[in-house]
Amino acid sequence: MATPSARASCPLLLLPSSPPACPSMLATKRTQRRRRILSCRAAVRFDRRDVLAGLTGVAAVGLGAHPGLAAAEDASVVSCPRGETVTDKLLACQEAGQKPCPPTSPTSAAVDFTPPTGPMRVRQPAHLADAETVEKYRQALAAMRALPDSDPRSFASQAAIHQAYCDGHYRYGGPAAASKDDAPFDVHFSWIFAPWHRMYIYFYERILGGLIGDDAFALPYWNWDAPAGMAMPAIFKDAGSPLFDANRNPAHLGAYVNLDILNAGDTVIPFDPQAVQNNQVVQNNLSTLYVQMMRNKKAQDFLGDKFCAEYPSTVSSGTSGSLESMAHTSVHIWAGDPGSSTVGNDGQEHTGADMGFLGTAGRDPVFYSHHANVDRLWHLWATKLGRSNFDDPEWLDTSFVFYDEKPQLVRVRVRDVLDAAALRYSYDDRELLRWMDARPTPLLPKGTAAAATTRRSLLRGAAPAPAFPLTLTPGQSVEVPSVPMPPRAQKTPAAGGGTEPDTVLVFDRIEFEPGRGGKFDVVINVPPEQAAAAGPRYSEYAGSFATLPRGGNRPGETVVAALVLPLDEVLADIGVGDEDGAVNVVIVPRTQGIKIIRPPRIEIRER
Repeated sequence: MATPSARASCPLLLLPSSPPACPSMLATKRTQRRRRILSCRAAVRFDRRDVLAGLTGVAAVGLGAHPGLAAAEDASVVSCPRGETVTDKLLACQEAGQKPCPPTSPTSAAVDFTPPTGPMRVRQPAHLADAETVEKYRQALAAMRALPDSDPRSFASQAAIHQAYCDGHYRYGGPAAASKDDAPFDVHFSWIFAPWHRMYIYFYERILGGLIGDDAFALPYWNWDAPAGMAMPAIFKDAGSPLFDANRNPAHLGAYVNLDILNAGDTVIPFDPQAVQNNQVVQNNLSTLYVQMMRNKKAQDFLGDKFCAEYPSTVSSGTSGSLESMAHTSVHIWAGDPGSSTVGNDGQEHTGADMGFLGTAGRDPVFYSHHANVDRLWHLWATKLGRSNFDDPEWLDTSFVFYDEKPQLVRVRVRDVLDAAALRYSYDDRELLRWMDARPTPLLPKGTAAAATTRRSLLRGAAPAPAFPLTLTPGQSVEVPSVPMPPRAQKTPAAGGGTEPDTVLVFDRIEFEPGRGGKFDVVINVPPEQAAAAGPRYSEYAGSFATLPRGGNRPGETVVAALVLPLDEVLADIGVGDEDGAVNVVIVPRTQGIKIIRPPRIEIRER
């Protein structure tokens, strides 16, 4: 469908179309049954005759199963020139005024956000928070829980915000979707993820402070990126506290958190706050954070790609960045109770509540401290690591409305929340950032066994390649041999001080059931029989595809997303150079139910 040079890096697609909720998608009318395969950063133009000839009824086994799509294989590939500006005027909650949709304003229309002028609120690590802060949080949350559900400041209403935005309740009707109805919208799987959650946590914190009359109240954050904080904080484990939630994994309450969840041989190690260890889980966690924070230097890799809805028939809206897909997703799954059951907006039962299912995650108070740490990591990425956020006006002018402590509806834009200091909060970072020095080391001897694997295959002829579409099975690693590498010497310096070109590994068609979630790892130049052991602690690990279970789709419906992994550091650390010409890409399935429709490719990304 796309030319070999296509940079298809942010599709998220619905198969077949019906109202999904998470991840974020733009759908066609429910009455249609169409398989959409367009992406944001590289969309394929269909010939109108192919579309009219019958785009329906494509078999789920692959693109070549339908002549209309096969004909589109030669269509030109174009980049999505701009993302979409999302505003509250383009969003509508289906059950307006009823849970989980927010209540109608008891005062007036939304007012524009103005920067606060009060005292600086210092968010402390939950495991180190002083007794006064913990007691204030208990009192504030007790007051929030005591409010009637109809009050937009109540805990039920606050939890419902997250449910509404990712369980199929919101619909998007921007200009690019003017001919469609019931277009689902979600704040995950695009560049909206980080700023929306920053807004959400900001107003949650403001409401808590307002309920106890303390405008200096600051939400404790779950410091799971520091070894001493790599466990469920004690303040959330008292069954008599308003901070407690019964729907948590009982096997994990006293264990080290696993930031690379769902790997084969997941180890549960009891956590001892008096003797924090440098054990296998801690080392793996620190390396996971290194990959998430240090390798993903560009905004689209760390924050997620643009929310895009420009093309006729598209149902894509971006792909998640490492901030969303790595440690954040693992903590959600780790904390949720696998024995719980909840019914999503799709009418189906889902396990993993509360934290492990996006529709119920906001019902656990630890969710807000978890996302305060996600927000802190974005803050560190942009400040301490000196990375650059997007400067696209479509991102900066995207806006949402939230109730504040009065309660008053407030319209806040992304550009309003880029500076934590301007929002009058900061982070107490007394713990060292040990993940900055946790660079992975090679599993195989650098420059010898790893590179020799590829050179031998080139000399002897390529090994048989797996057939695509490829359905993944846990325990069966799949090697894609001799994936060509464009010479990195072909990179041209960025003009005008822009970002430098980089080498990326692209999977542009990954199909999965959103209600189940899923994960697979990707490693480079490791024999398949050793690949399952090549996790984030090792240089050969390139990254993972991971999604949280979410509702909003009809039973059996699938979506298609993409994965783009920066490769320059991986190749340097395992000793692969331009002279090697190709690498072996090994796919390590961690869950059932994922299909990779097209083989991976390596590209030089110019922006």
